[in-house]
Amino acid sequence: MTKMAKMTANPFYARGPVEPKFFADRDEILDFFRMNINEAGGSKSTKPDNIAVLGNWGIGKTSTLQKFRDILHNEMKDSINAFSVLFSLKPSICEDADVFTSCLLDAISKQYSTSIPLKRRVGEVIKEEAKIWEQWKINSISMSPELRRKTKEHSLLDALGRLWGKLENSGIDLAVIMMDDIHYLITDGWKGSLYDLRTDIQTLSADGARYLFVITGPIFIYPEMHELAEPFTRLFEKFELVNFDLSGTKEAITKPLEVSGVPLKISDDVVEQIHKMTEGHPFFIASIMRDILRIYKEGDLTPEKFEGIRGELISHLARSKFQDDYDIATDAEKLILLRCAKLGKEVFSPSDIEGKSQPKLFERLGKKELLIKISRGKYRLYHPLFAEYLRSMEGE
Repeated sequence: MTKMAKMTANPFYARGPVEPKFFADRDEILDFFRMNINEAGGSKSTKPDNIAVLGNWGIGKTSTLQKFRDILHNEMKDSINAFSVLFSLKPSICEDADVFTSCLLDAISKQYSTSIPLKRRVGEVIKEEAKIWEQWKINSISMSPELRRKTKEHSLLDALGRLWGKLENSGIDLAVIMMDDIHYLITDGWKGSLYDLRTDIQTLSADGARYLFVITGPIFIYPEMHELAEPFTRLFEKFELVNFDLSGTKEAITKPLEVSGVPLKISDDVVEQIHKMTEGHPFFIASIMRDILRIYKEGDLTPEKFEGIRGELISHLARSKFQDDYDIATDAEKLILLRCAKLGKEVFSPSDIEGKSQPKLFERLGKKELLIKISRGKYRLYHPLFAEYLRSMEGE
C-alpha cells in the first residue's frame, strides 16, 4: 500500500499556487527578499523596501507570496520574529475605503502567522485588536454613508499604527503585509485609493512602524498606476516575473518529482521538448506534468514516449483551458482572436486587422490577458498553444 501511494503521488497542480517546497527558480527576487528581511531585521534604523511583484496570468505571483511566507516563518524563523498576512483583493473589497480597511483587518485577525515561540502571545494581541476592529465595523455599518464620512471614527492608518505598537511589544521585528491583485484598486477601487494607500504607507514608515508591503498585479497595470499616482509606484522595488528559461523549466519539472519521491525520470531531451512546447510558462509546465504523471508513473520518459502522448496533452489543455479562455471573449473579440491567429505572426498590431474599432478591442483583450501588449501598438497572443488552438478551430 505504501509503495502504491508513492507511485500514484502527483505533486503537480496548475489551478492554484505552487507549494513552497516545490517552488522553482526566481532566484533574483528571492535573494532580494532574504537580503531585505536580513537588513531590516538586523537594524531598527534600516527601513525595509516594499516590493511589487508583476507578471501576467499564471506566471506565479501568488506562489511567490506563499514562498515569501515560507522563507519568513520556516527558513528564517531563527533569525527574525516576523508577522505576515496574505490579503487577496477582489472587486467587492475595493469599492470603498471602509470596506477595504475592514477586509484587510479581518484577514489579519484570521490568518496571522508568526514563528512558533511567539505564536500564542501574538495571537492574543491579534484577538484583542480584532475586538476593536469588529466593534468599529458594526458601528460603521449602522451609520449612514454621510455620517461615516464625517466621523472618521477609524482608519487603516490608526489600526495598523496601534497594531504595530503591540506587535513590537510582543517581540515582533517586522510585519509583512502582502496584497495580491492590487489592480482591483484601479479597476474597481474608490477614487484616490492609491493616494490614500501611499499616504498611509509613508506615514506608518515615518512613525517607525516596521511594515513591509508587497503587492502583486499584471504587468500592464504598473504604467497605469504610475500615470494615476506616480508617488505610489515610487514606494516599491519592482520585479517582473517572466517565463522560465530552460534551466528553470528543468527545475520546475524535476524538483517536485524528487521532493515527492516519484520514481519517474524525465530525460533532458524531453525537458527541452516541454520547454519548447510551453515556452517555460509555469502554468503549462504544471498542467502538462500533471497529465504525464497520470499516464507514466515510474520509469524513464523518453522522447519517443513523450511524442506519443503529445496530442493527448494538447487536447486536454484545449478542453480545460483554451475553450474557457475563448468563451470569455465577446463575439467581436473572438473574431479578433481568430484573425490574429490566422496571421501566423508572433507579434502584430491592430492595423494588421481590418476595422476601425480594432484598437479598443485589442485593449479589451489585453485586459482579459488573452493578448499580451509588447509595446505601444504591438501585441501577441498570450501563448503559442492558444494560437494553435485558435487555428485548429477554422477546420471545425
